[in-house]
Amino acid sequence: MSSPPPARGPSRPVGKEHYVCGVCSRAFSTTGHLARHSRVHTGERNHRCPFPGCETKCSRLDNLQQQ
Repeated sequence: MSSPPPARGPSRPVGKEHYVCGVCSRAFSTTGHLARHSRVHTGERNHRCPFPGCETKCSRLDNLQQQ
């Protein structure tokens, strides 16, 4: 009689996520995704709204365009 397979931890792709955030340990599959995520911790917001009087800043240009 064979034994059941060993139990695994939470469901997530095995070996796919190689880049881990040094602050919160969240894992990403590309360095670009990790770099984008890191702005959450740094508060970096380089993209400013082009409309006069608007003070909105976003960390990603595509988020600014959705405003």
